[in-house]
Amino acid sequence: MKNLIPKILIIGGPTASGKTEISFKIAEEINGEIISCDSRQFYKEINIGTDKPPLWMREKIQHHFIDFLSLKDEFDVYQYQNLVIKKVEEIILKEKIPIIVGGSGFYIRILLKGLFSLPNELKKQQKKIREKLEKEKTENLYERLKIIDPEIAKKIHKNDRYRIKRAIEIYELTGQNMSYWQNKKSQITLKNIGEVLYFILFRDRNQIYERIKQRVDKMFENGWIEEVKKLKEGSFEQYLKFKAPIGYKEILEFLEQKYNFEQLRNLIIKKTKEYARKQIIWFRKEEGIFINFSNEKEAIEKILKGFEND
Repeated sequence: MKNLIPKILIIGGPTASGKTEISFKIAEEINGEIISCDSRQFYKEINIGTDKPPLWMREKIQHHFIDFLSLKDEFDVYQYQNLVIKKVEEIILKEKIPIIVGGSGFYIRILLKGLFSLPNELKKQQKKIREKLEKEKTENLYERLKIIDPEIAKKIHKNDRYRIKRAIEIYELTGQNMSYWQNKKSQITLKNIGEVLYFILFRDRNQIYERIKQRVDKMFENGWIEEVKKLKEGSFEQYLKFKAPIGYKEILEFLEQKYNFEQLRNLIIKKTKEYARKQIIWFRKEEGIFINFSNEKEAIEKILKGFEND
């Protein structure tokens, strides 16, 4: 019966590790469709600085959740989770393999483990409850938590004011304690749909850094500064500052003459390296199949072997 269980592939890893090229080749080999798990690629207005898969790739292999939002749209990880679960089920019904690809490690974790979320109508009450809890001493709050939710109280340090308040807040909002909500099994995750194979890509760190430099230079060659100029003229400046990835805010500052071009380039490379470091730390803690490689062909072979032998 095992071979009747649908397979779901996840390919994660830090920026500039080669996920786009590798996942495309994998999709060709196993009759797959790609679901983006890169929050930078959701927005249709920003292109050059997001390193989206080129159009020819998207024409040959179906890609989902690229260019489906505007920077002006409100969107959260809970909505993303629901959309992906639905899309994975659709792809499986077509007898194809869903391949979830990206560097947004938190989004991947939510797809695998679920997310606790409050209904929108309850969020309106949060402010009043938080103001009330803020006035109370931490020790009194902790004593109350031990009565409301002894299971959670054992997991939270008595001085961890933030988590204590959060647990009490959930009880006051819903009438049920956090343990109840965490143990609730109604939320669907990828593991409820099929057999998940989570491959995490790791290159040599210096190789990633060199690829980051090359990619940033290519983005400038492709007209990145001009893209930002047009978006600024189109009243997207505030959205670029808060929603766009590394580079957009910095180019806005460059346009305000805060840096010269060389300073801008070096700053974007530096910040992207820092981001890659944080991603590497995150992914090393995840439960997946680690793929250490030096070139795309090697990574593709390892993933295909893992897929076929499982």
